[in-house]
Amino acid sequence: MKLLAVILALAATSYAQTVSDNPYITLEVKDATNFCTFLPPADSVDRNIASTEYIANVYCMGSTPQAKAVGKLADGFIQSAHFLATDSYVQVTGQIDPVKGNLNATDEGGQYDIVMPKGAVCVGWKHFVNLIEPAGNTYCIRCCHSKVDCNRGISEKGCAHIVPGDYTGPLDNSGAGIPAPSNGGAVPAASSSVPATASVRPTTAGSSSAASSASSSASPSSKDDSVTAQSVDDESSSTMTRPTIALTAFAGLLLAVIYH
Repeated sequence: MKLLAVILALAATSYAQTVSDNPYITLEVKDATNFCTFLPPADSVDRNIASTEYIANVYCMGSTPQAKAVGKLADGFIQSAHFLATDSYVQVTGQIDPVKGNLNATDEGGQYDIVMPKGAVCVGWKHFVNLIEPAGNTYCIRCCHSKVDCNRGISEKGCAHIVPGDYTGPLDNSGAGIPAPSNGGAVPAASSSVPATASVRPTTAGSSSAASSASSSASPSSKDDSVTAQSVDDESSSTMTRPTIALTAFAGLLLAVIYH
């Protein structure tokens, strides 16, 4: 019995160590051709989003020098990209081809944020939400100063509700796509479906926009609530992740049953 207890304790420790040792958890969002998103690790057998959130890695396209990414997004994965910047947040929305990302095409998806994977950040912003929805062929990334603009507590409502924006693209013939990358996953700046020089106007909640900008408004504002890439929400500083808590609870229950 004692041996079993030791084995379970070691397994729980190893599991938590794996979660905390993930170095690829820093996003960067610059514009429609230079941004990142979380995805399951390339070597993960599980290709569903929600069940691999805690071990997800950052993948990028274009030039994102401040990101800590494991690699480039696969050619053809991003089908359309619509960028919007305000003083309060920046976002990219659009369509994806889940097959090109080796994802389960019937998966309803899931959400990444400052808690999952643990310690995740978006460079220059305090909060972010990043949803991948393979079954709907949609994705969204928004980085914010305020958690009000990045509501991570309603992930079940999906991209269209959490990050209102432009989700048009070639997969449903609703809009233009972006040319397939030809330089190792990076997309040339001139190839975006959204002009990099277009002006940006702040939008109200629920509005949809296809605007794109590489102007100074895309950079985090200098207001008092702006923070560095290392800033995290108080809730993300917990030493226990949700999967670790669940595993520890299960181990405790099993031991209770055994010793009872």
